Amino acid sequence: MFCRAVVFALFVAVPTVHACTYCDPANQRLQTFRQEARTSKFIIIGTLTNPRLVGDNGFTDVAIEEVVKSDPALGKAGTITLPRWTPVDPKKPVRLMVFCDVFEGKVDPFRGVTLRGAGMPAYMKGALALDDRDRVASLLYYFNHIDSSDPEVAADAFLEFAKASDQEIGAAGPKLDPAKLRKLLGDPKTPPERLGVFAFLLGACGTKADANALAAMIDKSDERTASALSGLLGGLIEMRPEDGWKRAVAIVDDPKRPYQDKLAVLGTLRFFHAFRPVEHRKAIVAGMAAIVSHGDMADMAIEDLRRWQWWDQTRHILAQYKQPTHAAPLVKNAILRYAICSPDLDSAAFVKAVTVAEPALVKEIRESLEFERPAPAKKQ
Repeated sequence: MFCRAVVFALFVAVPTVHACTYCDPANQRLQTFRQEARTSKFIIIGTLTNPRLVGDNGFTDVAIEEVVKSDPALGKAGTITLPRWTPVDPKKPVRLMVFCDVFEGKVDPFRGVTLRGAGMPAYMKGALALDDRDRVASLLYYFNHIDSSDPEVAADAFLEFAKASDQEIGAAGPKLDPAKLRKLLGDPKTPPERLGVFAFLLGACGTKADANALAAMIDKSDERTASALSGLLGGLIEMRPEDGWKRAVAIVDDPKRPYQDKLAVLGTLRFFHAFRPVEHRKAIVAGMAAIVSHGDMADMAIEDLRRWQWWDQTRHILAQYKQPTHAAPLVKNAILRYAICSPDLDSAAFVKAVTVAEPALVKEIRESLEFERPAPAKKQ
């Protein structure tokens, strides 16, 4: 059996599922403290002490100051031992929060987080008292700590938003305090990768003045806010839908706008498809149609429309197949995949014609689509 102690590290990344569209995808490789706590036997907070070498092995104790989550395996112990040597400055001892398991009857510390503030114990106890099934209520709790002066608390609270679904973020938005969001957006110390989701959330709960501020940030994008464009557009759409969608399509159609800006628009379209697909369907389709018209991103939009089974743009998509701007194999394959899946009669005729001209390609695409079919249910 694998012992987690052998991979103990002060920081660790773990793959997880896709979540918030407006957040850095790299966040999905991280575990929140709540997630880690659910799989831990116990959690303690303490200071490093007594580093030592025993033969070829190193060890360092953690003097326990507080137990965040208890377990009989911990008992009344005043210390736990980490399976590594770490230098300790007695004048500035390092404080850690340590997540522990029990392996073959022995304490197995598998993750440690260096603490620079004092807010972690209360934050963790509050988080562990939440009902994980009520995600909106949980996000409201984390929002209360998202501007904490304790950097580890603030980072974890934001990570909970980053790992929430678009629907959960959309549902929580109107319940939040716009004053806090305005402060976070205007604070130069706020990490740029957090600005997008803060901008959308402000759009969900803010005022007309906030809509003007978001529009100004879109129009005068700088190095710090450039990565937040998708969320800025989303926030503006929440408050002024017609204006926001008009700006989104204009960005796609502007040949002077960089590729990243157009990719941000695609992110906004994907968010509203996940959040409010019925209410915004017409605008989403129009935005996707604009992207389809440009060969550099057409394959992504076409694949999204195919997965969503939105066939509104069938004729427009098929018309791009022989366009020089859409000659890249990725784009042509996406068009063909869409046509094969579409129930539209125009699609059937299109696929028939392409099969005559490129039978090997059609065969290859059909075979690739078979991998997407769900496996048949096993007989009981």
